[in-house]
Amino acid sequence: MLKNYLKIAWRSLVRQKTFSLINVFGLSIGLACFLILLAFVKFERSYDSFHPDQDKLYRVVQDVRNDQQWAWVGGAAARMLRSEFENQLDEVVSIIKISTYAKAPEGLYPEDSFREDKFIFADQGFESLFGFELISGSWEGVFENPYQMVITEKIAQKYFGERNPVGEVLTLTGDLDFEVKGVLKNPPMNTHMDFDFVSSMVSFKTTENFPVTADFGSFWWPQTYTYVKVAENQSAAAISAAIPSVNENYRDPEEAKNYIHYLQPISDIHTTADFRGEWTPSMSEKTLWIFLSIGIFVLVLACINYVNLATARAIKRMKEIGIRKVNGAKRGQLIGQFLMESILVNGISILFGLMLVVMISPAIERSIGLIIPIDVLGDWQLQGLILGIWLVSSLVSGIFPAFYLSGLRPEMILKESTLGRSKSGLRQSLVVFQFVLSTLLVFCASVAYFQHTYMSNASMGFESDGLIAVKMGNLALSNSETLKQELAKVPGVEDVKLSSDRPGVDSGWNPSVDYPGMPDDLSQPINVQYVDFDYFEMLGVEMRAGREFAEESADGGTSYMMREQFAALDNVAMIVNEAALPFLNKSAEEAISSPLRVFTEENGQLFSNYKGNIVGVVENYHTRDLRYAISPTVYLPVENAAFNGARHLIVKASSGFDAKMLEELHGTWKKVIPGLPFDYNFIDEAISMQYEQQARTSSLLGSFAFLTLLISCLGILGLSIFTSEARRKEIGIRRVLGASIVGIVNKLSSEFLILVGISLAIALPIGYWLMKDWLAQFAYSIPLSIWFFVVSGAVSLFLAYSTVSIQSLRTAQANPVDSIKNE
Repeated sequence: MLKNYLKIAWRSLVRQKTFSLINVFGLSIGLACFLILLAFVKFERSYDSFHPDQDKLYRVVQDVRNDQQWAWVGGAAARMLRSEFENQLDEVVSIIKISTYAKAPEGLYPEDSFREDKFIFADQGFESLFGFELISGSWEGVFENPYQMVITEKIAQKYFGERNPVGEVLTLTGDLDFEVKGVLKNPPMNTHMDFDFVSSMVSFKTTENFPVTADFGSFWWPQTYTYVKVAENQSAAAISAAIPSVNENYRDPEEAKNYIHYLQPISDIHTTADFRGEWTPSMSEKTLWIFLSIGIFVLVLACINYVNLATARAIKRMKEIGIRKVNGAKRGQLIGQFLMESILVNGISILFGLMLVVMISPAIERSIGLIIPIDVLGDWQLQGLILGIWLVSSLVSGIFPAFYLSGLRPEMILKESTLGRSKSGLRQSLVVFQFVLSTLLVFCASVAYFQHTYMSNASMGFESDGLIAVKMGNLALSNSETLKQELAKVPGVEDVKLSSDRPGVDSGWNPSVDYPGMPDDLSQPINVQYVDFDYFEMLGVEMRAGREFAEESADGGTSYMMREQFAALDNVAMIVNEAALPFLNKSAEEAISSPLRVFTEENGQLFSNYKGNIVGVVENYHTRDLRYAISPTVYLPVENAAFNGARHLIVKASSGFDAKMLEELHGTWKKVIPGLPFDYNFIDEAISMQYEQQARTSSLLGSFAFLTLLISCLGILGLSIFTSEARRKEIGIRRVLGASIVGIVNKLSSEFLILVGISLAIALPIGYWLMKDWLAQFAYSIPLSIWFFVVSGAVSLFLAYSTVSIQSLRTAQANPVDSIKNE
C-alpha cells in the first residue's frame, strides 16, 4: 500500500511539474530560513548552559535610582553576601576585569608587548563554580598566591607557540611577572564571560597596595562582577528579596534605597539588554522573538502556498478522484494518498532546504554577523527537530487538501465550475494572509533600515572624520607630553589631544554633583570627562559662553590627598555642556563663574572631592551613540586625569588617514615608547560599531522581507496559472469578441490586486503600531512618515501585478481559436 502511494504521488508530481517546482522551491526556502533562524535563536538562548548546576548560578546586579540597571556591584557586596547568607549560598565569587599590556620574555616575541583587554582577577571558587575546562597544568596555588595565572589555549599559542607554557612567565604592565600555572580550553562562544587570563584577587590586591587579608569595604570600588551559587533547597527569590534590607546594615539607609541589589539568573544575562557596564554585548529577548517569528512566518507562508495550489489543482484531479471512488476507493485511502504527496513534497523540500542551509549559512554569518551552529550529522537534537519539522509541515500543508479532496463526491465531476467557486473564498483568504505577513515585513524592514541609516549618518555634533583614538597606559601617560609633541610633527597631523573618553562612544564616569543652594531633591549623578586644553576646538564644537581650558594656566587647581589615599581638588576650572544648564537652573552666561562640586561619597565618607568654578559652557554634542539622549556633562582638565586615567590620545588628521601616515604614527610611537603597542581605532568606525545590532536587525528583516515576498509571489503565480487555465475558454471568447490583450491582462490581474489591497489595509496599521513601539527605545528616531506606507504598498502591489500579469499575458496572447477548440 505504502509503495503504491509513493508511486502515485511521484507520478502526480512529475505530471504537474510547474506546480511541483513552485511547491518544492517555496517550501525549501521556508524550511531553510526556519532552520537557520531557529538554530541562531537556540544558540543565543544556550548561553552559559554548560556550567555545572547552572540553574543555581546567579549574578548580583543592582537597580540604581529606579532608572538604571548596572551589571557590576562594589567589592563590599561579596563580603555582605558571605556574612549574611552563609547558610543559603554555597559560593560567592567576585571577578574584576582589567586591560593591561603583556609580553613573554622567553616567548615567541620577547621584545613586543600586546594589549590584552580580557584579563580577570577572581576569588577562590572560580574554578569549581564555572564549567571552564582545564586541559593542562592545575589550579593549585593560583587563588592563594600572588602573581600566578591560568591562560587560554589561544593566549598560549599567541605567546609561546607549540611550547608548553606551564611554568613560563608573562610580564604585565608595571613589570609584574606572572607565572603560568595552567591552560584552559578556549571558553565556548556561548558564554557572556569572555576572558583570556585568570589570576587571583590576591594578585589584584597586591598590585593595588590593598591589604591582602582584608575584605573590600566599598560598594563603589572595585567594580566587580559577583556571582553566587544558591544552596540546595534554598530560594533564590527569597534571597534576592532579602538583600535590600540587609544592605541597609552596611551603608547609609537613604543611600541604600537608591542602590537595590538582587540576583539575576546566569542563563538570563545574555538575553537581558538593559544593563550598563555589561561584560560582553547582549542580545535582547525581543530581538530573538523577532528573528524566530520571521522564521515561522516564512515557513507558514510556504505551507500556505502548498494549501493554495493543492486546492486550486482540485479541479484538474476531479476525474481521478471520481474514478477512484467509483472503483471502490475509501475516503481513508484517498486521505493517505494526498498526505503521502505532502510528505513526499516536504521530504524533497527538506533535502533542498538543508542544501540551502549549508550553502548560505557561511554567507549569513559573514554578512550579518550571526552565529549559526548547524551540525546535521552530529547533533541528534537537530536531527529530531528536522524530522519533527518534516512531519508537522507535511501535516500542516497537506491535511486540509487531503480532507477536502477526499471528500469530493463523484457527481461533482460534471460541476467543475461550481467546485472552483466553492473554494475560491478560501484561496483568496490565504492570499490575503500571505501578503499581510510579507507587507508587514517590508514595512518593518524599511523602517529598521532607515532608522539604522539615520543613526549611522546623523551628525554627532562634532567632526568625527579624520579622528583616531590611541589607547594609553601608565607608561604612555608618563610620556604624554613627548608623545603629543612628536606625533604632531607627522605630516598631515592637525592636532593631538588627551582625553579620558572617546567622543561619541564613551560617556565618562558618573559621580554626584552639587552647588551652593541646590535643592536636596535635585541631587543627581552627572557624567564627568577629562579633556585637554582646546579640546573642543579640535572637535569643531563651539563654546556657548566662557572659554576652554587654557594651556599653562591654573585651571588644574590645587590637588591633595584625603586620608592619604583619595584624590581632592580645589579651585579647579570646569566646563559644562548645555544639557547641564537645567540642572544648574542658570543660563549659559549666568553659569560662568558659578561654583560647582564633583564628588563621590559613601557612608558619609568622601572618596573624591573636586571643587571649583565653571569657566565655560560648551554646546551639546553626543558623548554616546544616538540611542541615548545627550547627558548633562562636566569636563575637568586632563592634567589631573591621573586620578582616573587619561585613557586615550585623540589624533586629528587634516585630510584623513592613509596607510603611510598610520605607519609614520606607529614609528613615532615606538620611538617614544619602545615595546608598547600602537593600539588605535577610528572614531567614526567606533561610533558605527555601536549600531551593530540595529544593522543586523535591519539586514535580517530586509533579507527575509524579500523572501516572504518571493514566496507570496510564487503562490500567486501558481494561482494565476490555475486561473488562466480554468478561464482559457472565457478568455478565447473575449478575444473573439474584440477584447484587447491589455484589457484581459488587467481583468485577470485586478482580482489578485484587490486581495493585495485588502492585505495592505490590514498590514500597514499593524506595522505602524509595531514599529512605533520599536522606535520608542531610541532617544533619537525617524518619524513614521507617509512614505513608508506608500513605498511598502507600492512594492507589494508592483510585485504582485508583475507576477500575475506575466502569466495573464501568456494566456491572453494564445490563439483564441485553439482555446475554444480545446475546450
